[in-house]
Amino acid sequence: MNRLRAAVALEWTVEWRYRIPAVALVVTVVWTVVLAALPASVARGAGPVILTVDTAAFGAFFIAALVLFERDEGALAALTVSPVRFGEYLGAKVGGLAGLSVASAVPVALAAGVNLAAALAGVVLLSVLFLTVSFALVVRQPSLTAFLTVAPLPLAPLIAAPLAHLTGLLDHPLLFLVPTTAAADVIQGRPHPAGLGYLLLTVAAAVLVARGRFTREPVGGPRGGRSHHKPWRPRGWLAALTGIDRRTSVRSALLTVVLAGPVLLAVALRLGYPPLVGYLRDRFGVDVTPYQPVLVASLLLLHVPLITGMVGALLVLDDVDDRTLLVVRVSPVGVRRYLAYRVVAVAAAALLLLVVAVPVSGLVPGLPLPAVALAAAQAPLITLATAAVAPNKVEGLGWLKILGLLPTGIAPAMWWLPDAAQWPLRVVPHYWTVDVLWHPGPLGLLAGTVLTAIAAVLLTRRILRRFDAH
Repeated sequence: MNRLRAAVALEWTVEWRYRIPAVALVVTVVWTVVLAALPASVARGAGPVILTVDTAAFGAFFIAALVLFERDEGALAALTVSPVRFGEYLGAKVGGLAGLSVASAVPVALAAGVNLAAALAGVVLLSVLFLTVSFALVVRQPSLTAFLTVAPLPLAPLIAAPLAHLTGLLDHPLLFLVPTTAAADVIQGRPHPAGLGYLLLTVAAAVLVARGRFTREPVGGPRGGRSHHKPWRPRGWLAALTGIDRRTSVRSALLTVVLAGPVLLAVALRLGYPPLVGYLRDRFGVDVTPYQPVLVASLLLLHVPLITGMVGALLVLDDVDDRTLLVVRVSPVGVRRYLAYRVVAVAAAALLLLVVAVPVSGLVPGLPLPAVALAAAQAPLITLATAAVAPNKVEGLGWLKILGLLPTGIAPAMWWLPDAAQWPLRVVPHYWTVDVLWHPGPLGLLAGTVLTAIAAVLLTRRILRRFDAH
């Protein structure tokens, strides 16, 4: 067995251990079902968008989590003194995760009714670029949260440019300065030789940058450097926890990203939604104004708590991987106070962001306070659910990917499904948040509050049992 084959076999074993293929399967099934349910004309337009922004980008965060995990566990240090070369190591990682994207692209492309060969070619090119860029970024970062604060800088334009091109929102030659726009044309079955050449050069440049950053980075990672600690002073447990989060937020700019993201989204909706409505009506004869309640529910009321809940989950996963929770467990703080602090902090952040973002968006008259309060209370459910099932950041990202599908899809499902088909959704707390937004009333608010409380208690008990077992 040669070195590359051994590296590929090891990589596949690691991905299987962390259930990354299972996550890819779940996401693929969801998108395939959604596209199959859409009218053929709509599916053909939506398919390339999904293949570009979701299927091809599937492994971008997983490769970062895998590299961080290997570095923190010392596996990366062992690999550097093994016969495996850097190209084989990177090739195995990129090839394994890109292979999952290609496998997912097959049923998605067939359900969308697009050219299969063209779709697979575009997904391969996009996936390799996303994975290589993520690898180059993560080797200099101390943690997953730190990576997630810098990753949007290069990844956002790589996704936004082809998205604008595919949807027709912006059709300008300057979009092709972003190499992924050429890959979007490949997925649509209309490749351009110059664009393909530019894309391939970008991929080669990304590999060179990744190699340079990897070889200059100590295998112990940024955490292996000398640390400088202030003298220990006795403090209350709440001050200690807030101090840890404050230092983490400042060091990784996480707080800025979390606070700025929903506000920028609200501003974009306020400025961009009216022109978008007019553009779609004039160019395609489609009036999307009746679907504004779905947009408000999905992009604001449920999306903002989802983001804050994900950030809380990532902080918990960092504490698990750093062994911080082992210290907390035997300290006066205890796991119960730690979880209570996380729950209150995530809910308060979600409430603050919703109170600001919903009025700024200009899509809702006034502030639907009952729905906003219920949505904020459900933000910690994402944090608790991830902590309850994910033993590390790699599996945590997979669970976040799956958990994110529920708040994202619940409002469209409630809008288009008949009432009889919505009964199974009533056990989901997020169902009642949307119901309270669209049909304000005490019964929906009571049902949502009770279900949220039950879910929080059950998840907390599972987390406590899990940590007690260790």
